[in-house]
Amino acid sequence: MTIILEERKFIWEDAELREFREMWEQGDSVNKMAKRFRCKEIDIAMLVLDQAEKKLIRSRPAGLIGGVNQ
Repeated sequence: MTIILEERKFIWEDAELREFREMWEQGDSVNKMAKRFRCKEIDIAMLVLDQAEKKLIRSRPAGLIGGVNQ
């Protein structure tokens, strides 16, 4: 048996979520967001999935990776 994702960040403060959504809309890269929130890129990717499923963010021209603003 294997437990997956046990080292991932699952708890986000409301202020972090607001800032994440602003960064997402500005086109910031996943790498830049991971550095800002001191987490791994996979944590940002999971947050993107969560926020998209809840319709709190929309798709963007640069996609998941982003990079308009490095």
